[in-house]
Amino acid sequence: MDRLAVLSAGVAISALGALTFNLLPLFLGTAQDFRDLSDQAAGMLGSSFYTGFTLTTITAYFWVRRFNWRVVSFSAVPVAAASLVAAGFADSFLLMALLIAVAGGAFSVLYGIGTTVLGDTSRPARWYGLKIASEAGLGAILLLILPGTVIEHWGFTGLMVTMAVVLIVLSPLLAGLPARGLKGVEVTAQQRASKRVPALSVAIWLALAAVLVFLFCTTMIWAFVERVANIAGFDTVAIGDALSLGLVFAACGSLAAMILGERFGLTLPLTLAALLLLGSLALFGSMDSMAAYAVAMCLFTFSFGLGIPFMVSVVADLDVDGCFVVLTVPAIGIGVMLAPVLGGALMAMGGHAVLLMTGGFSMLFALSLALLALRLGRPHARAVRPPTGGQAAEPIA
Repeated sequence: MDRLAVLSAGVAISALGALTFNLLPLFLGTAQDFRDLSDQAAGMLGSSFYTGFTLTTITAYFWVRRFNWRVVSFSAVPVAAASLVAAGFADSFLLMALLIAVAGGAFSVLYGIGTTVLGDTSRPARWYGLKIASEAGLGAILLLILPGTVIEHWGFTGLMVTMAVVLIVLSPLLAGLPARGLKGVEVTAQQRASKRVPALSVAIWLALAAVLVFLFCTTMIWAFVERVANIAGFDTVAIGDALSLGLVFAACGSLAAMILGERFGLTLPLTLAALLLLGSLALFGSMDSMAAYAVAMCLFTFSFGLGIPFMVSVVADLDVDGCFVVLTVPAIGIGVMLAPVLGGALMAMGGHAVLLMTGGFSMLFALSLALLALRLGRPHARAVRPPTGGQAAEPIA
């Protein structure tokens, strides 16, 4: 699982699986401009994608270890591509939303397999950092190129077709995927005892809730930052450049998290990420120039990229028997699914000021949940963790 071909394929499939999320502001903004959608309708369109994404992710627990990863991946790619193209040509909003939901399910398959592949390596934390950076990197390139080229000439349909082409062109990178991974770890009596510690169980669910709220907050802002700049009257191409630069900073945040690891614990980097994000929201609310918007964007995305790995690490730190980490994926999906539709409703109700204020309170709530989970569960997790700090047995094929 540590071979270069496997690692490359795991990173590549993750980047493809996260493609729509990283293009979300451009996707929703272009849909509004060329399909004459309201803020609420655009939010519903984004949420329909993540409805399909989340529902499929929830089922991954039952199939991801049973079927050939290469076969499933190469089956999901054409489904995702065809759904995007069909949605780009759809005249009915309901049909468009349905096709986007199907695409979400296909993208979820890719993302779930990528997460599982890298989780089976000997150093998952390192490769998860590279995974998130690669996801942001691909999005940054497309956000830089698409606004002044494809979208300017072919609009929403062109964007959908281009995303499908990217999927097809990059799909050969998935050939390095193994047919299946490594699983079968024995659970010790200490780890079984952890299930009988109510405080630890509560702490894990609080940590999962923190992941959900964190993704809800960041996705809600990310989905509509393009609209905030558009309302302010900034140039469309310049907005695309700022979004692209923002994703570069998101990758830097994830790489910073990879380098830091748990050197300074979890509390300090989580608090830092939250404070940086709150600062970015303040800048978004008071911006008066394109430069201020770009600075706010970079600060926001850096904090986002820095915070995600540590939020997920809270669950991993408390999950002694390894049964709950997989639930971070549907937690992320639910947070992302709810964010666009509620964000659109907030934009329609009170403009971007209400959106930013809600995002700030959500971030404080997510941070509080994570810190409470650590305070409540860490002593119990350490008490029942195996003496070596690792798993009780080596994984078997």
